[in-house]
Amino acid sequence: MRREVRIAGFGGQGVITMGSILAVAAGIFEDLEVAQTQSYGPEARGGACRSDVVISDEPIDYTRPLALDCFVALSPSGLEGYWGDVQEGRTLVLVDKTLVTRVREHQPAIIQVEATRIAEEEFKEPVVANMILLGVLAAVTGWVKLESLEQAVRKQIPAKSFPASQAALRKGFATGLFK
Repeated sequence: MRREVRIAGFGGQGVITMGSILAVAAGIFEDLEVAQTQSYGPEARGGACRSDVVISDEPIDYTRPLALDCFVALSPSGLEGYWGDVQEGRTLVLVDKTLVTRVREHQPAIIQVEATRIAEEEFKEPVVANMILLGVLAAVTGWVKLESLEQAVRKQIPAKSFPASQAALRKGFATGLFK
């Protein structure tokens, strides 16, 4: 089993953090093989960025995605910039509906979650939108357990940010169960 995930957005949205948490959850807490790569523009905030995570139960011989199983877009530019790698009938697409207001026709149907709106209104922290989408991804795919993600969040997120991140992750997971 090889699963390939691409997360795209702009700097400051937690794209790299989201990919790193997914990789740690799968690699350390699920004992799977993992490769995580990232790319971002020269700007610290606002520039394009992406994180690719390959998860496998066998050794990974090529660390870059070959055929995306899941694509998560946190911004319109992220969606457009990598849409060419999305495969009809194969790639599950998740978008932050608050920011990505226009989506294309696609099968399977694109899962749209108002992650930024929920993060702002319920948690008063827009940056936890990434945790909401990570929770949705886990619930919808079943590739990584919620408990593994929570352990990874505890390792990766500063203690002061942990409660909101954990709550957002759980909110996303609960939301994803109904998608």
